[in-house]
Amino acid sequence: MRLVSNSGPILSFARANRLDALNAVVVELFIPEAVYDDIVIAGQGKAGAREVADAGWIRRTHLTDTSSADRLSLRLHAGERQAIALARELKLPLLVDEREARKVASALGLTFLGSLRILREAKRLGVITEIKPLVHELTSAGMYISDVILHNFLREVGES
Repeated sequence: MRLVSNSGPILSFARANRLDALNAVVVELFIPEAVYDDIVIAGQGKAGAREVADAGWIRRTHLTDTSSADRLSLRLHAGERQAIALARELKLPLLVDEREARKVASALGLTFLGSLRILREAKRLGVITEIKPLVHELTSAGMYISDVILHNFLREVGES
């Protein structure tokens, strides 16, 4: 799978030391400059910084039209705006967990998915045998998932 991502999902997997699970599902992950800067430059010394800088499967990608990101909602962070613009430009799905960014992506007709979908795919591919322990790792590392969404998701994948 090839995707564009903002910082949130990458950082969640990195903080849980599970970028391997993300990489098993996503063979090529494109990130815009603001996401790279957020994770690698501003996050120097923190979880994910070195891994993202060194990962051959994560591709730092420049927007052709930077003004397309500038025209998006200012309620979004720069990385979210650039990731949405890059997904439009590359015609690729967007990996994003934040509600407001999903609303903007949806309004623009973009296909998007979240970290839970990555976990479902990892299980389907046999990369992981159970989702629930990995969800626990991600939430323990700071990822927020509402109780209702988590309960429904775990029920859908047969792990409630």
